[in-house]
Amino acid sequence: MKKVIAKVEREPGEKNFSCRMKIDCVKTSVLGQGNSARAAIADMLSGWKDAETDLKEDGIEVPNIEIHYSFDVGSLFNYYDFINVAGISREIGVSPAVMRQYAVGVRKPSPERKAQIVDGIRSLAHKMENISVY
Repeated sequence: MKKVIAKVEREPGEKNFSCRMKIDCVKTSVLGQGNSARAAIADMLSGWKDAETDLKEDGIEVPNIEIHYSFDVGSLFNYYDFINVAGISREIGVSPAVMRQYAVGVRKPSPERKAQIVDGIRSLAHKMENISVY
């Protein structure tokens, strides 16, 4: 199985999200767009299905691929809409207003801030793993 990275993002000021992946072994790229991260992924997967059919018709062997998704911060919060932006901002000590700007794509976080956001999400997930309810 061939591992492929699909990038999900929304450029600052844009309404739509995009999802693109490049499959080097068959020299093909696929782009999807939509009004949400999920819609962009679904559009990209539909495009990949069409590309697979075309490649096979051209006699090109198409490998099985395993798609891994890479999100920009705004797309991450859009796709995983159950993640609370205010909760993450509290966890990492960043202003909720700034986090909302990242989430809607008005501002792009630095690489350090991106790592901090991911660490904050993992920290909250770890805390949730260790709870019990009676």
